[in-house]
Amino acid sequence: MGARSFLAPDFARCVVEGHTVIFANQAFLNELGMSGMSDQIVGMPLTNVIYPGDHALLAALLAHVDAPVKEESTLRLLCLDGTILPSKLSLSPMRPGSPHGSLLLQFSLISGSPATGVGFDEQFNYHLLINRLEEVVFQLQRGNKLSFLNPGWEQLLEYPAEESLGKSLIDFIHPEDQPLAIARLDSIARGKRLRCNEQIRLIKRNGEPSWVELRARSASSTASEGASVVGTITDINEARQVEASLRSNRHSMSSLLNHVPCMIYRRKADHGFNFEFVSDGCVMLTGYGAHELIANPSLSFRKLLHPEDSAVWDSAYDKLVQQQALQVIYRLYTRNGDYQWVWEHGNGIYASTGELLAVEGFIAILGKEEGQGAPLLAQLQQHFSQG
Repeated sequence: MGARSFLAPDFARCVVEGHTVIFANQAFLNELGMSGMSDQIVGMPLTNVIYPGDHALLAALLAHVDAPVKEESTLRLLCLDGTILPSKLSLSPMRPGSPHGSLLLQFSLISGSPATGVGFDEQFNYHLLINRLEEVVFQLQRGNKLSFLNPGWEQLLEYPAEESLGKSLIDFIHPEDQPLAIARLDSIARGKRLRCNEQIRLIKRNGEPSWVELRARSASSTASEGASVVGTITDINEARQVEASLRSNRHSMSSLLNHVPCMIYRRKADHGFNFEFVSDGCVMLTGYGAHELIANPSLSFRKLLHPEDSAVWDSAYDKLVQQQALQVIYRLYTRNGDYQWVWEHGNGIYASTGELLAVEGFIAILGKEEGQGAPLLAQLQQHFSQG
């Protein structure tokens, strides 16, 4: 078969050796939504672009390459965006008689419309289904003009769908988010982008902004200037408010912990009791930063514990193994080679079997002398004994 025939652009064609693609013409790339991505598909297993349910059929077809031309078989292509395209496949060896040579595969789409992957009843009232969705379903024509809206639009923004049709979707978007929305939607309409998924703000009829998740993709099977865009809009305003509240709480908690004159920690229940988390109080306590202490065996808790206090701490640890709180006074080495007395209060994290997995708690500074910090210690012990 001559090079001119398999390079012809009217059919989707590719050449494989074994199961690896070594050539794909432009029509093949276009059908898969991979225009301009030839370098990514060459060297790729052919199964990557075949619907998984047809892998066995493909393997059977490729296993018998001795015949000059194969009878057409139905095979489903799997596009980059997940669309399934049923097609007729014919294949023939590039070098007849060579069982391990290159194979030419030609795909002819059975229908110009993408397959859904499941049976679809044409008499089904899908308009009823779309109208019952809480999500907004929309379609845009040239210039981002709204050409279809389901009732979810009015529920979300309080604008009647009839009044909104023919207007630009951009007009309903918060001014700060308009540049992003324009860039994404225009690139989809021009075939430069397959889809978008962005969180933006829409302006309600009462003037209040509302956070939504905008999902959009081209409604055309081929890239063309000004192609229509379809998509959904999901209300995420409440979720964003909860997220902002949690973020504020985390910031407040982090600020609080980092200003307390002690070190909040989490340690593994391994041989060295390596730190998994320490608050910024670690600098005041040890002279080492959090990045130096976390997951660093050379600065594990065991390495910082004064050797003469190991027995005291091990005795307290035995209570922790028995699922009792850990409370112990000992000395801890610091970066400058000195040591200071500290008081630790911790609780164990246990598996369902009762096995100790980790320890969480805090270590407070008492001072450089053994009796120093006694008032603070008394207050802390009283607080936790009451708790």
